[in-house]
Amino acid sequence: MGVSRCRVSFTDAEGILHGIDVEAESLYEAVAIAVAQLREDELSPASPGPMTEFTVAVYPPPAEHKLRLGQVAKWCEDTRKEGPIGIMKRQRVKTLLRKS
Repeated sequence: MGVSRCRVSFTDAEGILHGIDVEAESLYEAVAIAVAQLREDELSPASPGPMTEFTVAVYPPPAEHKLRLGQVAKWCEDTRKEGPIGIMKRQRVKTLLRKS
């Protein structure tokens, strides 16, 4: 996918829509960056869980994708099938998800 500008959004348990713009190389990385940034945001008390569904809009052209945080966490699990570059991408996403 290369580096793309994305808007990552989700609706919290109170029905409030949260969205953040990020630049990422994959849908998984986009969700992980957004989660890390939202956890640092003092104005947003929302804390997404494993079943939180995210909408990722990729610009340009606009394209939306829905992923659950649990899917992103599972994607991060160690695998050797994509070689060193794939391992590095997964490790980066895993590191982003660990930030609080």
